Amino acid sequence: MDGEGGQGEAAAAVLVRGAYKMYSAPNVVLRGLNMTVPQGCIYGLLGPSGCGKTTLLSCIVGRQHLDAGEIYVKARNKQNIGYMPQDLALYKEFSIQETLVYYGYLFGKSRPEINKRTQELIQLLELPEAHNTLDTLSGGQQRRVSFCVALLHNPQLLILDEPTVGVDPVLSHNIWQHLVQLATKEHKTIVITTHYIEEARQANVIGLMREGVLLAEESPLSLMTTHNCDNLEQAFLYLSQKQSTVQTTEELQALEYYPSTRNKTSSPLDDRMEIKLCRVKAHLVKTLYWMKRNIP
Repeated sequence: MDGEGGQGEAAAAVLVRGAYKMYSAPNVVLRGLNMTVPQGCIYGLLGPSGCGKTTLLSCIVGRQHLDAGEIYVKARNKQNIGYMPQDLALYKEFSIQETLVYYGYLFGKSRPEINKRTQELIQLLELPEAHNTLDTLSGGQQRRVSFCVALLHNPQLLILDEPTVGVDPVLSHNIWQHLVQLATKEHKTIVITTHYIEEARQANVIGLMREGVLLAEESPLSLMTTHNCDNLEQAFLYLSQKQSTVQTTEELQALEYYPSTRNKTSSPLDDRMEIKLCRVKAHLVKTLYWMKRNIP
């Protein structure tokens, strides 16, 4: 993204400008969305299911492409980004240890580093012993292994899609405490989606998302003060009702002014497939794990 003007934009870890995404008419998922994620903060992306949160994150990490608009990610190298998708994308036949060894090698980490991080993350996320295979774990535990993968290489940017869904309140509190520490002490940038409104109060900045746009993008306190509300739920309700009064007009405009040329935009990340020793090593290890399980 060229010519970023404002001081806030210059210090941003992620910028989204004029983002449009439509799977099939008239279902516009992103409607000219703008988003600014400051460096070194926790950005809570808050909104109901189906509002476009997962699609937006998927476009930010390059898994999907916008029909129109621009995305700038400061940490362009994928090794500087940790992504926890909403859907599970792991090999269930592998153990926790094998999973983290494979991804650790992909991220260029040594075996001692991987082993150390594995023990730290298992303790943090209250997972069973590392020799357990993923297909023996509960759905919630499997998602926490996916969370481990995102945290494993200590990335500069974390993109987390609903990491606390179905998590015990005590563990959820511990997870948030860890994320706050990463942002404040290590200056990491964290984008986290949630539909738990009060949980999002711990974020530095909140983006209230509904029907493919951000209704507001402010600190929790500023949101409540600006709209004279006692809590975030009231603020979100007020802004949602305000949006709904012009919803029909907006829906018509979204189609009327939708970019006529739907050219898939390029990935905001560096997609060059360089042959690196760490990648070769990771895939060799993965193949050995497969062979160990499938050769009599």
